[in-house]
Amino acid sequence: MWRRLDPGYPTNVAIVLWVALGWWLWGWGSGLAIFFAWAIARELDPDRPPAALLAALLATLWGGYSGGLFLLLLGMRFVNRTPGLPARWLDSVLLLGLAWTRPNAAWIAASAFFLDAVLEKPLKRHLVFGALALVSMAYSDSLSGAGVSPQLSWGLLLCLSFLSVCLTEAPDSGGDQGGHRLDPSRVLSAQMLALLCALLSVWCWQATGVYAWWSLWSGIFAVVFWRALSWFWPAGTGSDSA
Repeated sequence: MWRRLDPGYPTNVAIVLWVALGWWLWGWGSGLAIFFAWAIARELDPDRPPAALLAALLATLWGGYSGGLFLLLLGMRFVNRTPGLPARWLDSVLLLGLAWTRPNAAWIAASAFFLDAVLEKPLKRHLVFGALALVSMAYSDSLSGAGVSPQLSWGLLLCLSFLSVCLTEAPDSGGDQGGHRLDPSRVLSAQMLALLCALLSVWCWQATGVYAWWSLWSGIFAVVFWRALSWFWPAGTGSDSA
C-alpha cells in the first residue's frame, strides 16, 4: 500500500521540501499534518494532484495532527487501490495492528477491510481481518462526547459540496503499478469512507475534532475548490498523473 514519490514530477519534489520545512520550522506534528493533507487529497481526487498542494497549504496555516490520519490513508488505499496492486498480507497485518493500537479509529480499518472484500476483484481474507478490527472497538470511548454542533453543520455542507463536484465524472487515473484504470466504485467508496471519517470527527469531538483532523478537512476543501475552479479555468487545473 506504499506509493513511491517519483522525483520526475514537480509536485512530488515540492511536497518533500515543504514537509521538511514545516518539520524544521514548527515541529514534527506540523510536518506530518502537511504530508497527510497532501497524501489524503491525492486519494480523494487521483485525477488532480495539484489540488493536494492546496491541501498542504491549508494544513500549514492551521491545524493539528491525529494518528488516525495514517489509518485513514492506508484504509483509502486498500479500497481504491491507487498503488496499482491489491493489498499484500503484510499490508493487511499492518492495518489490523494499527486498528488495535487506536480503538477509537478502528472502524476505519474495519470498513476498509469489508469494502475491499466485496468490491471489484475482492480479497475475501479481509472479511476475517475486518471482523478482527471490529473486536478492537470494544475498547473505544469515541462516542463519549458525541453531539450536534455548528462544526458538524458546516462539515456536512462541505461534504455535500464534495459529493456534488466529484460525482460528475469517473476517474481517469491509473494505478501506480500496472497502469490499469482505477475502478470508479472503489474510488467512490474510498471517498465516502473519508467523508464519513470527517463527519464523525466533528460529531464526536466538535471543534477539537476539526483541529485534530484538519489535514482531512483541508483535503476535502482543496478538492472541492479545485474542481469548482476547473469549471471556470479548465486550462489551469490539469493533472500531472503523479
